Amino acid sequence: MADVHEFEISCREVWREVSNYLDGDLDAKLRARIERHLKHCRHCTAVVSGTANTVRLIGDEQAFELPASFSNRLRGKLRDAAAAVSRGSITLGITDDPIELGTHVIHFWETQEEFRRGVRFLEIGLRDRDHGVLFGHEEANERVLRLLRNAGIDVGELIASGRLRVLPRELQTSETLVAIEGAFKDAMRQNASAIRYLGNLGAGNRPWPGGEDGVLELEARVTGLAKRFPCVMVCMYEVKALSGRMVMKGGFHTHPWVVCGHALHANSLYIPESQFLGSLHI
Repeated sequence: MADVHEFEISCREVWREVSNYLDGDLDAKLRARIERHLKHCRHCTAVVSGTANTVRLIGDEQAFELPASFSNRLRGKLRDAAAAVSRGSITLGITDDPIELGTHVIHFWETQEEFRRGVRFLEIGLRDRDHGVLFGHEEANERVLRLLRNAGIDVGELIASGRLRVLPRELQTSETLVAIEGAFKDAMRQNASAIRYLGNLGAGNRPWPGGEDGVLELEARVTGLAKRFPCVMVCMYEVKALSGRMVMKGGFHTHPWVVCGHALHANSLYIPESQFLGSLHI
């Protein structure tokens, strides 16, 4: 008797085959696996439907002519969307931007609304099929969980099922990296198609394990860790509670992407891991 896992297919595999699926250029077995997946995955159904509609519009000779400037903007968005589908992406939630899997993002916050926007990154994934990992000092973790409960998320059930892991900030850098990687591997064993990691860095009531340099090393190394998994790692920095050194080195220098206002931007101040760690003499 065939193992049921033989017939499962991940979202990333579906995204890779969207073009072939729409063209009818798939063998019957793979097509059947994709269609079973589409019956219960809203993300992939939306990707397939949107791609089909785009192809239909482009191929329609009766389509009306758009102004040149609008067409250029639309063409650019379609190009960006197609690239995101080929690599795999999720909606960030803090902003309306899609974000590529394997990405490390910094989100600075000062106000209550900015903190809630950061938590929305985790909330929208947990409402669907994504897995979540929450990391930070106890007060921040409890605050995030409280906001999730207030939003109607059954935190207890998600933790019990393994779809949400809470990691306290109590280990040294190397042990923390092992714990995060272990949480990601557990999610993959549960066939997670996307993992949302939300880390919080603020004052807390206890000093950081390893001090500032330990945190900086952790931030630099998790950028490489993120590239090995279908995850997006968002770090929330409480600006008023952190030193200028932590904001600049921990925030800007170790994150390839940054949330500015209500938009996501490539971070021109990012320093690659080996170069950054060399400056810390690690």
